[in-house]
Amino acid sequence: MVTPLDVRALAARPTAVPLLFTALARVTSRRATRGAAEVESLERRLAGQSEQRQREIVGELVRAEVASVLGHADASAIRDDQPFAELGFDSLISVELRNRLTAHVGVRLSASLVFEHPTPAALADFLRTTARAAVTGEGDAAAGVDFPGEVVLADDVVAADTVVTVATDPREVLLTGASGFLGAFLLRDLVRGTDAVVHCLVRGADQADAERRLRENLEWYEVAGEVDPARVVVHVGDLTSPRLGLGEEVFDDLARRVDVVFHAGATVSWLRPYTDLKASNVTGTVEVLRLAARHRTVPVHYVSTTGVFAASEDNEPVGTTAPTGPAHLLWNGYLQSKWVAEGVLDIARSRGIPVSVYRVDVVCGDRDSGACQTKDFVWLSLKGLLQAGVVPDRLTGRVHLVPVDYVSGAITALATRDTSVNGTFHLFNEQSQSFGNLVDHLRAFGYDLPETDWDSWRSTIAADRENAVTPLFDSFEGLNSVGAGPTYPPMDVSDTEKALAGSGITCPPIDRALFGRYVDFFVRSGYFPAPTGPASAG
Repeated sequence: MVTPLDVRALAARPTAVPLLFTALARVTSRRATRGAAEVESLERRLAGQSEQRQREIVGELVRAEVASVLGHADASAIRDDQPFAELGFDSLISVELRNRLTAHVGVRLSASLVFEHPTPAALADFLRTTARAAVTGEGDAAAGVDFPGEVVLADDVVAADTVVTVATDPREVLLTGASGFLGAFLLRDLVRGTDAVVHCLVRGADQADAERRLRENLEWYEVAGEVDPARVVVHVGDLTSPRLGLGEEVFDDLARRVDVVFHAGATVSWLRPYTDLKASNVTGTVEVLRLAARHRTVPVHYVSTTGVFAASEDNEPVGTTAPTGPAHLLWNGYLQSKWVAEGVLDIARSRGIPVSVYRVDVVCGDRDSGACQTKDFVWLSLKGLLQAGVVPDRLTGRVHLVPVDYVSGAITALATRDTSVNGTFHLFNEQSQSFGNLVDHLRAFGYDLPETDWDSWRSTIAADRENAVTPLFDSFEGLNSVGAGPTYPPMDVSDTEKALAGSGITCPPIDRALFGRYVDFFVRSGYFPAPTGPASAG
């Protein structure tokens, strides 16, 4: 579980969206895209046309651009009712189509465009309405979500007659998200710090597939040797399904057996809208609460994100009781789903179900092994810089990195303390690092990363569609733009530090030595290339 880093500043700068794929020629098998200045605006093409002709014009445009990004010679094979997923769209293609259509419409379109409008026909209807709204001032054509109205909890999810508020010595534990990054370390710490059997909910085609996924995940993060397989029970499940995808008997048996639930599982996507993520991240949380409350109600420890707070002008640290959101100002569907889930958990608390919430910031690697995930914004960006072999001359964007072992250690320690019951905790590093600092670290380890101006760097990235920073380009440039503000306010960690007092668990600074362990892990795992130059002394 991580906090995605994109910039709300982009929302305030709609005309500054870098049309990376439309303004620059591509070195790919696809047709080169015309520069933005060469594209006739859609509103001009639709002006004075009948409604039927407008639909035809927009439909033809969408099919042509879809065919182009897929590398087809013409649009004849593109059906209006064919889902983009069936056409082979991935995140890179989705972003490329969004950028091309942005050039036609003239207003910033959502990065989740093809997920919100999943067929060419649905997308064409949206674009036609958007272009018309730009002329008439009718406003946003997209139907909004009533986020406060999404915060509901089924009436039957209430505390039982017997309530256990804290599990100081659990015999059996339920863990979701064990096949993810933080989940792997939570599993390690639960096995290492208790005598409990840990039941892990894992997606899979069957039992063998789920067990394989969990085993390979533990091996990747180099903790498999610290997890006794005899104390781990894998359940094939799915957060998007009723009863977590478990049979009624298994669900009910777990509800009777487990002493505590750690809910770290979620679908993390920077592109999918809230409506796509609701089933996993909200409804799945409801099902976790249902299991925890069904018989002998047991505590739930929920992993959230610092991204549930919108950016504020004063940039003062926010405490655990500060209001989150509002959801419509959170930049993507993932954060919105976590905001709604926290609201659901508040209802559960009011019904007597003990719930603790841990808002986690950008999670980096283990302090000992350096083991780290590879799908986070920070590491994808650094990989993209290494792939390009050159960096732009302005890298001012800052991030707060929190070691995964600190996060897992804090959660498992706080879960055993009576004083932490129903608490909310910020797991946040007050130290920040700029991308410029991180590049300096990479240079010190022997990577040759000369600087160039931003225009030249854009051209380098545009020439390599496989560069890791490609789908993140808008966010990366916005984060490092002049005057760009933070994506969310800093966190007040005083409550967390007070609750952890005496445990020996503290959040460390990310110095060059620790960062070097992360680089070593990435090199030996093949994620980063090996440095070609000598490391500098010190």
